[in-house]
Amino acid sequence: MKKILIVVASQVEILPQYRQPGNDFYSLQQYGIHADILISGPGAVPTVFALSRAADAYDIIINGGIAGSFTEQLPLGNVVLIDSDSFADYGVDDNGTFRHIDNILPPLQKALPLRELVNPYTIKPNPKLFGVRGITVSTVSGSNERIAMIKRSWDAQIETMESAAVFYACLKLGKPFFCLRAVSNYVEPRNRQNWKIDIAVQNLWNELVLLVSYLNTL
Repeated sequence: MKKILIVVASQVEILPQYRQPGNDFYSLQQYGIHADILISGPGAVPTVFALSRAADAYDIIINGGIAGSFTEQLPLGNVVLIDSDSFADYGVDDNGTFRHIDNILPPLQKALPLRELVNPYTIKPNPKLFGVRGITVSTVSGSNERIAMIKRSWDAQIETMESAAVFYACLKLGKPFFCLRAVSNYVEPRNRQNWKIDIAVQNLWNELVLLVSYLNTL
């Protein structure tokens, strides 16, 4: 049996029947899921910190959560597998032109490129899962101006606040990992009335349970 850790940013991204209010780290065995869950808190920094404390005890890390999509080709509620991700807003505003930090500072020896993190683990347990390129941001895009800037700078299909942090930590630690995200909304001027969080979380956990079961057969 593999030791599997599912990392999510918040209670919102857990099905109600699997929640334990007040706990941010607990076993899912009592629900028939052979994995533990870690609620890291939203954002890249809390996610890296939480993973740095817990990851050594696990064979496989799974990042689960919701995401915004830049394309309507991904229906709301659809679950995707992130193949590559980027810290998309790490850089400088050079008189209205965004310049990524990787293009400004000289590369450090053995440093990971923050603008292009790729998952080398090619296992695809569900062939129907669509592989996507993601970006991770510290400020969720919610205005026409910011959305236009992001689209000019990145060829990405989804946006999250944590997935690149999972890529970074797991690549540094040499841990196999998967990032599954369910599309809860389109990236557009912010309007929560258009979001479909409940169906996204339900579909996400359908896939997470299948993934955990599959990994435990390997």
